[in-house]
Amino acid sequence: MKTCPNCHHPVATGSTFCENCGFDLRQAVQPHRLHRKSQPAKPAKQTKWLNRTVWSILTVAVVAVAALGYSFYNKQAGKEQQVANMADMIATNQSNDLAQVMVSDNPNLKITADTIQPLLTYARQHKRYTKTFQQELLNNGETRDQTFKLETAGHTLLIFPIYKLRVRTMHPVLTTNVANATLEANGSPLVTAKNNHFTYTAGPLFPGHYTFKLSGSRSQATAHVNLMKNNDVHRPISLLATGTDTGHDTTTADAATTSDDQPNANDAADQTGKAATDLSDSDQEAIDAASDAYHFDVDDNTYTVTVPANDMLEVKAYDKSSGQHEGTFRYDQVHDIVSEYNPDTNKFETDD
Repeated sequence: MKTCPNCHHPVATGSTFCENCGFDLRQAVQPHRLHRKSQPAKPAKQTKWLNRTVWSILTVAVVAVAALGYSFYNKQAGKEQQVANMADMIATNQSNDLAQVMVSDNPNLKITADTIQPLLTYARQHKRYTKTFQQELLNNGETRDQTFKLETAGHTLLIFPIYKLRVRTMHPVLTTNVANATLEANGSPLVTAKNNHFTYTAGPLFPGHYTFKLSGSRSQATAHVNLMKNNDVHRPISLLATGTDTGHDTTTADAATTSDDQPNANDAADQTGKAATDLSDSDQEAIDAASDAYHFDVDDNTYTVTVPANDMLEVKAYDKSSGQHEGTFRYDQVHDIVSEYNPDTNKFETDD
């Protein structure tokens, strides 16, 4: 039997009003009908779940695409590729492009295709330089000689860094004993000597290979110098001519020449071997490999190079000033391995 929802008094089936309290029994039916009509709303929960799933999938997809894009960019134009491009510009003499990716530590040096030529000359004489240059920039952000350093010069799409090379400029100190002679660097005049005990600080100069000499005078002196290292920044360069007291002409051969690549003519009798730049490209490659592996300055020594076996070069290094034997090295051209002779074991050993 039904009961009244208002007073809970029994009512007859089919009654419209409660006989006890008069409550309209039709109102009690309405919520039930409304509930039955609202049941189809359940799929809304499924729609919300589906939307969350779709958005989750889209989010993951966007992140994945961004990660792949970043990886692709790094391979195509990231730090590694930018440094490789710089090394290639040096190796292939792309002076105009190279000038665009360099900045100077001295605002008085304008970097152009002309001012960077000394570096390109040095690289042509030292075949392994671009390889070590590239590896050192990637590993340390600067070259071992502290001449070039990577720095950020903006971003692509506000995310990816654009790199340039900051170069340390050179300021060699030139000395001459010839008044009124013009001091030149790679054929360009620097200054005219005011007296016969004249000193001049050149620069800022771009790192690289230089030939300094006197011109406009009967007296002559020449110095071939590589300005590439931290301790070359204020390197003293002697352009002292001999025979100035008698006033006769002197030549480069009989001048007191200070040179990185050739011994002083007055000391020639004490020398053994030749300067690296006087040897073949393959010989220079072996010398550069030994220099990289055992950390000595190529320009400090003279060398003899022999072929003890196929694809093997043996380099003997002698101190440029004293002629003393400094070491013997072997360079495996196939495997790019350098070893040094150890007199204690009578063997060639690698520096592991």
